[in-house]
Amino acid sequence: MPRSIRAAALLALAAPAGLAAQRPAVSPVLPRVWQRDTTLTVWLFVRPGVPLERAAARAAAAGARVRVRSRWLHALGADVPTAGLRELARETLLRRIQPAGRWRPAPGPDPAARAAVATDTCPAGGDPTYGPSEMPYRQLDLRPLADAGYDASGVRIAILDGGFNTAAPAFAGVTVTAQYDFVFGDSVVRDQPNDQPGAQFHGTAVWSLFAGRVPGRLRGVAPGAAYLLAKTEDVRSETRIEEVNYVRALEWADSIGVDIVSSSLGYLDFDDGFTYSPADLNGRVAVTSVAAESAAAHGILVVTAAGNGGPSFRTLVTPGDADSVITAGAEDSLGALASFSSRGPTADGRLKPDLTAPGVLVCVLSASNALGRVNGTSFATPLLAAAAALLKQLHPGLGPGALRQALQAYAANRTAPDSLRGWGRPDVAASAVFPTAITPLTPAGAVLASITPSFSWSVSTPPPYATPISYRLRIARDATFLYLVVDTLTTATSFALRRALKPGRPLFWRVDASAATGVTATTGALGPIVVPPWATLTSFSTPAGVNTAEVQPVFSWQSPAVSTPPGPLRYDFTVRRAGAQFANTPEFTVAGLSDTVFQLPRPLERDAAYVWSLVVHAGADTTLVQSQGVFMVVDGSIPPTTQLYQNFPNPFPTDGREATCLWFDLAVPAIVELAVLDLRGNPVRRFVPGPNFPGILPAGRYGRSGPGGPTCDVRLMWDGRADDGRELPPGVYLYKLRAGGIIQFRRIVFRGRNR
Repeated sequence: MPRSIRAAALLALAAPAGLAAQRPAVSPVLPRVWQRDTTLTVWLFVRPGVPLERAAARAAAAGARVRVRSRWLHALGADVPTAGLRELARETLLRRIQPAGRWRPAPGPDPAARAAVATDTCPAGGDPTYGPSEMPYRQLDLRPLADAGYDASGVRIAILDGGFNTAAPAFAGVTVTAQYDFVFGDSVVRDQPNDQPGAQFHGTAVWSLFAGRVPGRLRGVAPGAAYLLAKTEDVRSETRIEEVNYVRALEWADSIGVDIVSSSLGYLDFDDGFTYSPADLNGRVAVTSVAAESAAAHGILVVTAAGNGGPSFRTLVTPGDADSVITAGAEDSLGALASFSSRGPTADGRLKPDLTAPGVLVCVLSASNALGRVNGTSFATPLLAAAAALLKQLHPGLGPGALRQALQAYAANRTAPDSLRGWGRPDVAASAVFPTAITPLTPAGAVLASITPSFSWSVSTPPPYATPISYRLRIARDATFLYLVVDTLTTATSFALRRALKPGRPLFWRVDASAATGVTATTGALGPIVVPPWATLTSFSTPAGVNTAEVQPVFSWQSPAVSTPPGPLRYDFTVRRAGAQFANTPEFTVAGLSDTVFQLPRPLERDAAYVWSLVVHAGADTTLVQSQGVFMVVDGSIPPTTQLYQNFPNPFPTDGREATCLWFDLAVPAIVELAVLDLRGNPVRRFVPGPNFPGILPAGRYGRSGPGGPTCDVRLMWDGRADDGRELPPGVYLYKLRAGGIIQFRRIVFRGRNR
């Protein structure tokens, strides 16, 4: 049995199964090396709920030197002797142990970049202001912002790299808020005696794209920002450099206060055989990726290099697999994707990189103050981070997610993002105009509160070079905007509709904005929104009908808001008998009401069915609102005569009513028969006597309930079925009342159920 497998087996047998289940998960590479007498740098991930201080004390007791307590990761970065590591592998306070990574320069053009600037290869020429550094400005459309004086003032940027030549004249006047060397543990980020010569080259080149200034030759994009310089990477091949420094630097920057972090670094293959496989690049395994994601949660935008492992797919380096960061790919001066630029997607299928920027033959400052052309996603990264800084200066309220979305919204590949270049090269000047597109404000909700609504929207304050902004507002009855209600141009961010919208088809609206520079933005189609009825009847308007004891009932209704003009709303009130023969014969009508309550001035006839309606006026426009069912003033007294009323509705079914009501009165107690007959006189449905009524009934009024109840008694409603439940054919039927020697008939017209 190999030693590593035997060691793991012995650990598993050393304790009961329940205890073994509580032990931390251990990276498979560690048992292969911990039998040697050496010290390993590892991550000790602490179980939730266990204080870091307690875990640190336990690690120290095992001989560990704790280098970082990461509150973001809830983990310890520590140098641990192998004997202590074997002991900690049984510690129930921990949930996982994995090696810390050693930084290695990414494969591809970056290692050769230092030689590329050994001699000055970016002479003055071309643009008198930007010289050879003009290309990124042109490709990213930065000139409108830079020419207008935007320089990222007020923005705080942290750069994590291998060192910085802070004494270079090109950085004179640049604000450095803080600097720290996480390799040697001091505040000197320049090359030190123990450094490999030129260690500061890479970081200096990156920083120069932010803030370097060589008149007529180099102009950094964000010289007005305040910088935090973190030396995290040791380029000496004999020295272990861990991901620990990266995490420490992120939390250090957060403790001081930072908006954007630029990280032209990558972590993938480490000492002792440990590596992140493509399956691990899901944003949740690599500690640098988890830390970068935590930075976003703390309001920090991390921009990081995709790596130089292209042209194959799934060649990203961490932390470029983190979800909420901007992962930078590289392209040349013509917009072609660099062959070396790493491709995605991530292990969980997300598109990476996010954006691309110039990373081929980019002019940078070397540590020796020469200017030369370099290649690599390392140099696309600061250009994108600086672009985000300009947006942050213009729109301070934008968080990390909003900054990324703003750059993606106008990027070259936005219509078809992919795993080669993501959303592609951003148009920064366009993103600065409409970073959050257009935000619709009112109307809000699915139903309009007013039939003369106001439409309003907002945009972030545009830069002066983009003003004025004009807006096209369209309101339509369809989502394709063919049937327009309003189509207007305005420079305001609101529009008050001063004519009443009628209910019916839903409403849709959209706003399209155009800047003076030609940049556009849109809300897209918004809706559907329901236009409410001009009046909603709140009394005597239920589909089943309703009874009342009041012979002069009070009618009420509600209306939505309306502007003046065309308001205030006026109402024409009408009451008429129910039934086709009464449709054009109003029982009572009054015009020009302004109140929403009305009491009839004279009594209505008892035991007659009525409907009521309003004609609502908004200026010259009108709409009709009718009660949904009938109402009746019921008479609770003993009827003077025995009689059979005409059924209603008739014909039926109609207006959503599937059954018809049968009413009759008895003046005296009597033996009663009530049935529906076919035209041959054969009973098809018997009501009295029946399951709900005996054969002898007392005097009274039948078929309707008392005051406040429904108009029709469900026991005396016919639905077109026979006694056995069969659906009868449409046609003319009779219904017959026999009571105390009186026989009466009425005709029923049944339309059938499948008409």
